[in-house]
Amino acid sequence: MSKNDKDIWNAAYAEEHFGLKDLPAWTILSEAEYQQKKDEYKTILPTMTISTIKHDEFGRPKRAKYRIVALGNLYPHDWSKPDCYAPVMSMLELRLMVSIAIKFKCILKSGDFKQAFVQALLPDNEKYVLKPPIECPLTEKNTYWLLQRTLYGLKHSPRHWYEKAIKILSAIGLKQCPNAPCLFQGIIIPNQPPLYLGLYVGDIFLGIEGSGKTI
Repeated sequence: MSKNDKDIWNAAYAEEHFGLKDLPAWTILSEAEYQQKKDEYKTILPTMTISTIKHDEFGRPKRAKYRIVALGNLYPHDWSKPDCYAPVMSMLELRLMVSIAIKFKCILKSGDFKQAFVQALLPDNEKYVLKPPIECPLTEKNTYWLLQRTLYGLKHSPRHWYEKAIKILSAIGLKQCPNAPCLFQGIIIPNQPPLYLGLYVGDIFLGIEGSGKTI
């Protein structure tokens, strides 16, 4: 790669790494600290990085992006699929939102939660120790990450994030549709029209009743 490209990708990795570290998504374990409690932590999970290029609405490259993920498939567990399942909005439900927007003359907007899966705290009965990505320039050698939050790649992360998301949406006054757990509706500002919101993992689609209005 050219020097400019290397600088772009190095900056993208630093953004992901420090974004997780500052939450904080983990605490640092030395080799000695790990050895003292290795029986409690079961196994050390490797991590990897996934790189991609994000595009704007016209398909033009917008920015480089890294995602640090855990290889959760190597973690020993006895969870069933229902234990890890998290619903997402279907295409049928998205079409329903579009039809509601047309009926009430509202403009649909979309957005996302930054590092969505890492927003949920790990329960006390789940402990993960991760080995940083190979040759990570921002982590000291012979150290590990003891996770404090869920992370992409862990089997339980979708469920933990979904449960946190519905708690947040409920707290601001949105209610789930009985037969569509990723569609929400409610009045969040007194004396204002209701808001309609769809949740697809970390992406949201929303609109508010009224002539060409959004929030």
